[in-house]
Amino acid sequence: MPVVILQSDNLRVGLFPQAGAGIVSFDGKFGDQWKPLMRPTPDQAVVSQDVSQFASFNLAPWSNRILNASFNFAGQIYRLHANTPQGFAIHGDVRTRPWRVVEQTGQLLTCQLNSSEFADINFPFPFTADLRYELTNTALTMTIALTNTGDGPMPAGFGFHPYFNRGFGAGGPDEVSIKFHATGIYSPVPGMAAAKVDGLADSHRLPNSSFAPIPTSMDFSRLTSIGTQDIDHCYGGWNGRATIDYPSHDIQLHLQCDPVFSHVILYTPPGKPYFALEPVSHANDGFNLYAAGVPDTGVQVLESDKKLYGSVRILVTPFV
Repeated sequence: MPVVILQSDNLRVGLFPQAGAGIVSFDGKFGDQWKPLMRPTPDQAVVSQDVSQFASFNLAPWSNRILNASFNFAGQIYRLHANTPQGFAIHGDVRTRPWRVVEQTGQLLTCQLNSSEFADINFPFPFTADLRYELTNTALTMTIALTNTGDGPMPAGFGFHPYFNRGFGAGGPDEVSIKFHATGIYSPVPGMAAAKVDGLADSHRLPNSSFAPIPTSMDFSRLTSIGTQDIDHCYGGWNGRATIDYPSHDIQLHLQCDPVFSHVILYTPPGKPYFALEPVSHANDGFNLYAAGVPDTGVQVLESDKKLYGSVRILVTPFV
Protein backbone atom coordinates (compact mmCIF):
# COMPACT_ATOMS: atom_id res chain seq x y z
CA MET A 1 0.00 0.00 0.00
CA PRO A 2 1.45 3.40 -0.93
CA VAL A 3 1.80 6.44 1.31
CA VAL A 4 -1.48 8.37 1.49
CA ILE A 5 -1.07 12.13 0.97
CA LEU A 6 -3.52 14.64 2.42
CA GLN A 7 -3.00 18.23 1.29
CA SER A 8 -4.46 21.69 1.81
CA ASP A 9 -3.22 25.04 0.56
CA ASN A 10 -0.66 25.37 3.37
CA LEU A 11 -0.17 21.90 4.87
CA ARG A 12 0.60 18.39 3.66
CA VAL A 13 0.78 15.10 5.55
CA GLY A 14 1.93 11.66 4.41
CA LEU A 15 0.37 8.64 6.15
CA PHE A 16 1.20 4.96 5.91
CA PRO A 17 -1.74 2.71 6.88
CA GLN A 18 0.30 -0.44 6.22
CA ALA A 19 2.63 0.31 9.14
CA GLY A 20 0.63 1.52 12.10
CA ALA A 21 -1.15 4.26 10.14
CA GLY A 22 1.77 6.44 11.22
CA ILE A 23 2.92 9.78 9.84
CA VAL A 24 5.89 9.71 7.48
CA SER A 25 5.86 13.45 6.72
CA PHE A 26 4.16 16.64 7.89
CA ASP A 27 5.09 19.72 5.89
CA GLY A 28 4.13 23.38 5.64
CA LYS A 29 4.27 25.58 2.55
CA PHE A 30 6.28 28.73 3.12
CA GLY A 31 6.45 30.87 0.01
CA ASP A 32 6.93 28.37 -2.79
CA GLN A 33 8.74 25.74 -0.67
CA TRP A 34 7.46 22.81 1.36
CA LYS A 35 9.41 22.42 4.61
CA PRO A 36 9.09 19.67 7.24
CA LEU A 37 7.19 20.44 10.44
CA MET A 38 8.04 16.99 11.86
CA ARG A 39 11.30 15.12 11.41
CA PRO A 40 11.44 13.58 7.91
CA THR A 41 11.22 9.81 7.61
CA PRO A 42 14.05 8.22 5.57
CA ASP A 43 12.79 6.56 2.39
CA GLN A 44 14.35 3.26 3.46
CA ALA A 45 12.44 3.34 6.74
CA VAL A 46 9.18 3.49 4.79
CA VAL A 47 10.26 0.59 2.58
CA SER A 48 11.32 -1.52 5.58
CA GLN A 49 8.37 -0.29 7.69
CA ASP A 50 10.73 0.76 10.47
CA VAL A 51 8.16 2.84 12.35
CA SER A 52 10.68 3.90 15.01
CA GLN A 53 12.10 6.23 12.35
CA PHE A 54 8.72 7.64 11.30
CA ALA A 55 7.78 11.28 11.87
CA SER A 56 5.10 10.08 14.30
CA PHE A 57 3.53 6.80 15.37
CA ASN A 58 0.47 5.81 17.37
CA LEU A 59 0.28 4.25 20.82
CA ALA A 60 -2.51 1.91 21.98
CA PRO A 61 -3.88 0.14 23.99
CA TRP A 62 -1.27 1.61 26.34
CA SER A 63 1.47 4.21 25.97
CA ASN A 64 5.17 4.08 26.77
CA ARG A 65 6.64 1.44 29.10
CA ILE A 66 5.21 -1.40 31.18
CA LEU A 67 7.82 -2.50 33.70
CA ASN A 68 8.93 -6.14 33.32
CA ALA A 69 6.32 -6.51 30.56
CA SER A 70 3.68 -7.47 33.11
CA PHE A 71 0.87 -5.75 34.95
CA ASN A 72 -1.73 -6.40 37.61
CA PHE A 73 -5.37 -5.79 36.80
CA ALA A 74 -8.32 -6.76 39.00
CA GLY A 75 -6.09 -9.03 41.08
CA GLN A 76 -4.64 -10.96 38.15
CA ILE A 77 -1.13 -10.76 36.70
CA TYR A 78 -0.92 -10.45 32.91
CA ARG A 79 2.38 -11.06 31.13
CA LEU A 80 3.22 -9.47 27.80
CA HIS A 81 6.08 -10.01 25.36
CA ALA A 82 8.97 -7.67 26.12
CA ASN A 83 10.18 -5.68 23.14
CA THR A 84 13.15 -3.79 24.61
CA PRO A 85 16.52 -5.02 25.92
CA GLN A 86 15.53 -3.73 29.37
CA GLY A 87 12.54 -6.08 29.45
CA PHE A 88 9.86 -3.45 28.95
CA ALA A 89 6.74 -3.81 26.86
CA ILE A 90 6.71 -0.44 25.14
CA HIS A 91 4.42 1.76 23.02
CA GLY A 92 1.42 -0.56 22.83
CA ASP A 93 0.81 -2.95 19.95
CA VAL A 94 -0.69 -1.05 17.03
CA ARG A 95 2.23 0.98 15.67
CA THR A 96 3.60 -1.77 13.40
CA ARG A 97 0.29 -3.39 12.43
CA PRO A 98 -1.50 -2.89 9.10
CA TRP A 99 -4.63 -0.76 9.47
CA ARG A 100 -7.69 -0.94 7.23
CA VAL A 101 -8.59 2.27 5.41
CA VAL A 102 -12.25 3.12 6.10
CA GLU A 103 -12.54 6.50 4.39
CA GLN A 104 -10.20 8.63 2.32
CA THR A 105 -10.58 12.06 0.73
CA GLY A 106 -8.11 14.78 -0.20
CA GLN A 107 -7.95 16.08 3.38
CA LEU A 108 -9.28 13.19 5.48
CA LEU A 109 -8.21 9.64 6.29
CA THR A 110 -9.85 7.23 8.73
CA CYS A 111 -8.44 3.80 9.57
CA GLN A 112 -9.36 0.92 11.86
CA LEU A 113 -7.58 -2.00 13.50
CA ASN A 114 -9.30 -5.00 15.08
CA SER A 115 -7.07 -6.89 17.52
CA SER A 116 -8.95 -10.15 16.92
CA GLU A 117 -7.46 -10.29 13.42
CA PHE A 118 -3.95 -10.81 14.82
CA ALA A 119 -3.12 -14.09 16.54
CA ASP A 120 0.02 -12.61 18.08
CA ILE A 121 -1.52 -9.42 19.50
CA ASN A 122 0.44 -8.38 22.60
CA PHE A 123 -2.50 -7.59 24.88
CA PRO A 124 -4.79 -9.96 26.79
CA PHE A 125 -8.04 -8.08 26.08
CA PRO A 126 -9.74 -7.72 22.67
CA PHE A 127 -10.20 -4.22 21.29
CA THR A 128 -10.66 -2.13 18.19
CA ALA A 129 -8.78 1.08 17.50
CA ASP A 130 -9.84 3.87 15.16
CA LEU A 131 -7.76 6.73 13.78
CA ARG A 132 -8.90 9.87 12.01
CA TYR A 133 -6.55 12.39 10.39
CA GLU A 134 -8.04 15.66 9.15
CA LEU A 135 -6.14 18.48 7.48
CA THR A 136 -7.17 22.11 7.04
CA ASN A 137 -5.26 25.16 5.85
CA THR A 138 -4.17 25.87 9.43
CA ALA A 139 -4.00 22.59 11.35
CA LEU A 140 -3.66 18.82 11.46
CA THR A 141 -6.11 17.05 13.77
CA MET A 142 -5.44 13.47 14.90
CA THR A 143 -8.22 11.57 16.68
CA ILE A 144 -7.84 8.14 18.25
CA ALA A 145 -10.52 5.89 19.73
CA LEU A 146 -10.15 2.63 21.64
CA THR A 147 -13.12 0.29 22.16
CA ASN A 148 -13.29 -2.70 24.50
CA THR A 149 -14.78 -5.53 22.43
CA GLY A 150 -14.49 -8.12 25.20
CA ASP A 151 -17.04 -9.33 27.73
CA GLY A 152 -15.37 -7.81 30.80
CA PRO A 153 -13.50 -4.67 31.81
CA MET A 154 -9.99 -3.82 30.60
CA PRO A 155 -7.38 -1.18 31.43
CA ALA A 156 -6.84 1.26 28.59
CA GLY A 157 -4.72 4.11 27.36
CA PHE A 158 -3.29 5.66 24.22
CA GLY A 159 -1.19 8.47 22.82
CA PHE A 160 0.71 9.94 19.91
CA HIS A 161 4.49 9.96 19.49
CA PRO A 162 5.42 12.85 17.16
CA TYR A 163 9.04 13.87 16.58
CA PHE A 164 9.85 17.50 15.84
CA ASN A 165 13.01 19.09 14.47
CA ARG A 166 15.32 21.03 16.79
CA GLY A 167 15.92 23.44 13.91
CA PHE A 168 13.24 24.53 11.49
CA GLY A 169 13.07 22.38 8.38
CA ALA A 170 15.20 19.27 8.33
CA GLY A 171 17.60 20.80 10.83
CA GLY A 172 19.64 23.95 11.13
CA PRO A 173 20.98 26.58 13.49
CA ASP A 174 17.71 27.38 15.25
CA GLU A 175 17.54 26.67 18.95
CA VAL A 176 13.98 25.45 19.37
CA SER A 177 12.09 26.51 22.47
CA ILE A 178 9.01 24.88 23.97
CA LYS A 179 6.34 25.80 26.47
CA PHE A 180 3.85 23.67 28.38
CA HIS A 181 2.39 23.62 31.88
CA ALA A 182 2.17 20.54 34.09
CA THR A 183 1.80 20.10 37.84
CA GLY A 184 4.49 17.46 38.38
CA ILE A 185 6.89 14.95 36.92
CA TYR A 186 7.37 11.20 37.34
CA SER A 187 10.65 9.55 38.21
CA PRO A 188 11.70 7.31 35.31
CA VAL A 189 10.68 3.67 35.29
CA PRO A 190 13.58 1.63 36.75
CA GLY A 191 16.00 0.57 34.01
CA MET A 192 15.63 3.72 31.91
CA ALA A 193 18.84 5.50 30.95
CA ALA A 194 17.50 8.81 32.24
CA ALA A 195 16.97 7.50 35.77
CA LYS A 196 19.21 10.05 37.54
CA VAL A 197 18.16 13.68 37.24
CA ASP A 198 19.45 16.62 39.24
CA GLY A 199 16.67 18.10 41.33
CA LEU A 200 14.47 14.99 41.33
CA ALA A 201 15.22 13.76 44.82
CA ASP A 202 15.14 10.11 45.86
CA SER A 203 12.94 11.06 48.80
CA HIS A 204 10.08 11.76 46.38
CA ARG A 205 10.21 8.30 44.82
CA LEU A 206 7.82 5.43 45.45
CA PRO A 207 8.12 1.88 44.10
CA ASN A 208 8.22 1.87 40.27
CA SER A 209 7.67 5.61 39.91
CA SER A 210 6.36 8.64 41.75
CA PHE A 211 4.96 12.06 41.13
CA ALA A 212 7.19 14.91 42.26
CA PRO A 213 7.66 18.67 41.89
CA ILE A 214 9.24 19.64 38.58
CA PRO A 215 12.93 20.56 38.90
CA THR A 216 13.74 24.06 37.69
CA SER A 217 15.95 22.66 34.92
CA MET A 218 12.99 20.66 33.53
CA ASP A 219 10.32 23.34 33.92
CA PHE A 220 8.94 24.57 30.60
CA SER A 221 6.02 26.62 31.92
CA ARG A 222 7.65 29.57 30.14
CA LEU A 223 9.03 29.46 26.63
CA THR A 224 12.42 27.79 27.19
CA SER A 225 15.15 26.31 25.02
CA ILE A 226 15.46 22.54 25.38
CA GLY A 227 19.23 22.97 25.13
CA THR A 228 21.40 19.86 25.49
CA GLN A 229 19.56 18.21 28.38
CA ASP A 230 18.95 14.45 28.28
CA ILE A 231 15.26 14.32 29.17
CA ASP A 232 13.02 11.27 28.81
CA HIS A 233 10.31 11.96 31.35
CA CYS A 234 6.56 11.91 31.78
CA TYR A 235 4.84 15.02 33.11
CA GLY A 236 1.44 14.79 34.79
CA GLY A 237 -1.32 17.27 35.43
CA TRP A 238 -0.83 18.61 31.89
CA ASN A 239 -3.40 21.08 30.62
CA GLY A 240 -3.18 19.74 27.04
CA ARG A 241 -1.53 22.84 25.59
CA ALA A 242 2.03 23.22 24.26
CA THR A 243 3.96 25.58 22.01
CA ILE A 244 7.00 24.73 19.86
CA ASP A 245 8.80 27.89 18.78
CA TYR A 246 11.36 28.47 16.01
CA PRO A 247 12.26 32.07 16.80
CA SER A 248 14.49 32.86 13.80
CA HIS A 249 11.68 31.97 11.41
CA ASP A 250 8.73 33.36 13.40
CA ILE A 251 7.08 29.95 13.14
CA GLN A 252 5.26 28.15 15.95
CA LEU A 253 3.41 24.87 16.34
CA HIS A 254 0.59 24.88 18.89
CA LEU A 255 -0.65 21.60 20.37
CA GLN A 256 -4.26 21.63 21.58
CA CYS A 257 -5.32 18.31 23.11
CA ASP A 258 -8.52 16.98 24.62
CA PRO A 259 -8.55 16.55 28.44
CA VAL A 260 -8.05 12.77 28.15
CA PHE A 261 -4.43 13.60 27.30
CA SER A 262 -3.57 14.49 30.89
CA HIS A 263 0.10 13.54 30.55
CA VAL A 264 2.89 14.52 28.17
CA ILE A 265 6.30 12.92 27.61
CA LEU A 266 9.32 15.00 26.66
CA TYR A 267 12.22 13.15 25.01
CA THR A 268 15.33 15.16 24.08
CA PRO A 269 18.13 12.79 23.00
CA PRO A 270 21.43 14.72 23.03
CA GLY A 271 23.18 15.08 19.70
CA LYS A 272 20.08 14.30 17.66
CA PRO A 273 18.45 16.87 15.35
CA TYR A 274 15.00 16.06 16.75
CA PHE A 275 13.02 15.71 19.97
CA ALA A 276 9.64 14.20 20.87
CA LEU A 277 6.72 15.81 22.65
CA GLU A 278 4.14 13.07 23.16
CA PRO A 279 0.52 13.66 24.25
CA VAL A 280 -0.54 10.54 26.19
CA SER A 281 -3.47 9.58 28.37
CA HIS A 282 -1.56 8.05 31.27
CA ALA A 283 1.73 7.79 33.12
CA ASN A 284 4.57 5.45 32.23
CA ASP A 285 3.92 2.01 33.76
CA GLY A 286 0.46 3.38 34.41
CA PHE A 287 -1.32 0.01 34.66
CA ASN A 288 0.91 -1.05 37.56
CA LEU A 289 0.70 2.34 39.25
CA TYR A 290 -3.09 2.19 38.98
CA ALA A 291 -3.11 -1.30 40.50
CA ALA A 292 -0.94 -0.01 43.36
CA GLY A 293 -3.49 2.70 44.14
CA VAL A 294 -1.43 5.64 42.87
CA PRO A 295 -3.89 8.47 42.13
CA ASP A 296 -4.25 10.45 38.90
CA THR A 297 -2.34 8.02 36.68
CA GLY A 298 -4.70 8.71 33.78
CA VAL A 299 -5.39 4.99 33.31
CA GLN A 300 -8.98 4.31 32.26
CA VAL A 301 -10.97 1.13 32.86
CA LEU A 302 -13.28 0.40 29.96
CA GLU A 303 -16.30 -1.80 30.48
CA SER A 304 -17.47 -4.06 27.66
CA ASP A 305 -18.37 -2.09 24.48
CA LYS A 306 -17.22 1.21 26.01
CA LYS A 307 -14.95 3.61 24.12
CA LEU A 308 -12.10 5.94 25.04
CA TYR A 309 -11.30 8.69 22.54
CA GLY A 310 -9.56 12.02 22.14
CA SER A 311 -8.11 14.47 19.64
CA VAL A 312 -4.78 16.25 19.26
CA ARG A 313 -4.73 19.35 17.09
CA ILE A 314 -1.49 20.88 15.77
CA LEU A 315 -2.01 24.46 14.61
CA VAL A 316 0.72 26.17 12.60
CA THR A 317 1.58 29.87 12.86
CA PRO A 318 1.74 31.86 10.55
CA PHE A 319 -1.20 30.04 8.93
CA VAL A 320 -3.51 30.49 11.94
